[in-house]
Amino acid sequence: MNRRSGTVIRTSLLSMLAIAALGVTRLVHNLLLAHATTKEIVAQVSVMIGATMMAGLFLPGGLSSAAGKFIPFHLGRGNSLTAQAVYRLISRAGLLASVLLSLLTGAGIYLWGASIADAAATGLLTLAFSLYSIEKQALYGFDRVAGYVRLELAGSVVAIGLMILVVSAGWTAYLLPLALGYTVLIFGAWFMLRRGQPKAPVSLVSAAERREIWGFVGLASLGGFASAGLLQALPVIAEIVTSQQEVAYFGVSVALVAPLYFLPRALSMALFPAMAHAHGAGDAETVKRHADLTTRALFVLLAPLFAVAVVLAQPVLSTLYGAEYAAGATVLQALLVASFFMVSQVGAVNALSSGDARDVRIPVGSAVVGWFAAVIAAVPLGIWIGGLGVGASYLLAAVVSAAWPLVVIARRHQLAWYGPVIRSVLAIALAVAIAQFLKDGWIPSVIGALIAGAAAVVVLYKDIRDILRHRR
Repeated sequence: MNRRSGTVIRTSLLSMLAIAALGVTRLVHNLLLAHATTKEIVAQVSVMIGATMMAGLFLPGGLSSAAGKFIPFHLGRGNSLTAQAVYRLISRAGLLASVLLSLLTGAGIYLWGASIADAAATGLLTLAFSLYSIEKQALYGFDRVAGYVRLELAGSVVAIGLMILVVSAGWTAYLLPLALGYTVLIFGAWFMLRRGQPKAPVSLVSAAERREIWGFVGLASLGGFASAGLLQALPVIAEIVTSQQEVAYFGVSVALVAPLYFLPRALSMALFPAMAHAHGAGDAETVKRHADLTTRALFVLLAPLFAVAVVLAQPVLSTLYGAEYAAGATVLQALLVASFFMVSQVGAVNALSSGDARDVRIPVGSAVVGWFAAVIAAVPLGIWIGGLGVGASYLLAAVVSAAWPLVVIARRHQLAWYGPVIRSVLAIALAVAIAQFLKDGWIPSVIGALIAGAAAVVVLYKDIRDILRHRR
């Protein structure tokens, strides 16, 4: 294993610790909210958080991706001063975009029917999450991963502690703990990335490169909004075509899926700068090797985990949220299967997104097509079968958005992905089938989960063995 591969693995492991804290924070926040309030309030807060995340994953998300690409690209070329100038340029644009989006999101929530206080809190959370997204990726771009992990953990402690205080005191400032948690990382990143660094003028970034950066930001904004933003938009979509009860099911399901969804994303946060660094250094072989190993590993190693999670959906919901949420198990199962496809394409998407403008358009176009397919399907399916229909539309988007990047990279580098992918999908499908025939309760579900997990390991045994051998 070469030094760069080892760095990606080490960075990914550190990232998983931080992203696990992020996912747990969202889950604990949602649990405290659900136990302290009603389904109606859970639904309202879920819509406000969904609107915040959608806004933050648009322009700030595109700027975040640009920081993860162009900063390490210049570092790979040995231009550290230009990398600093790129960071200053993106940071300034991020602050402006974040302020504007926070105002628009707050106004939109107010027009939706929220109080002025809730609208202001939504705007504040949008501002904090947007700046957080940009600064987090800048930390990765400059390879300050250990510092990022410390800041993420500190922010999680602040957010959870404040949420406990809010519900214990009977206050209604449910979004404030999340906003303050994100703020910890923002100020920490500003301190870390500016202390002792030369004040590189943004004029070091040429006009041609600025055009390239803004073009990439536009594409990445569309791609992020259409892919990661779609999961956060589900409560908003459900609010339009289903009942408040179904919206509450989506709110808790998105919170439960978040840890499984975010953990593989930690690999993306480490992998994308590494691939951009390799592109900057002209090392195409490293890009191919990372794309191949990560894609096969994500499909075959995550399939047993997601298979078990699908079967355990109902008892987990009942235990964590109460029996009144058990009916949302089908929604959670649909989101789990969709998330499996969303996270398994990370290697292929990063291989394309870290390349030239033509390659960047492939995952973006695929995600946009998937987004339109989901929104169009959500209306009739949501009206027909409620929350399950909206969840099924998200699954459609996941499959559509994953297919094109996977096929392009597999063909370009002649990679043998079809066998592992098909076997992984069969393992997930078997778990879904098992879940439909189980009685409610932990004992039947645990037995079913053991069967589903064991079957997945048997089906994927050769693929898992190949991945582990490669690791050694």
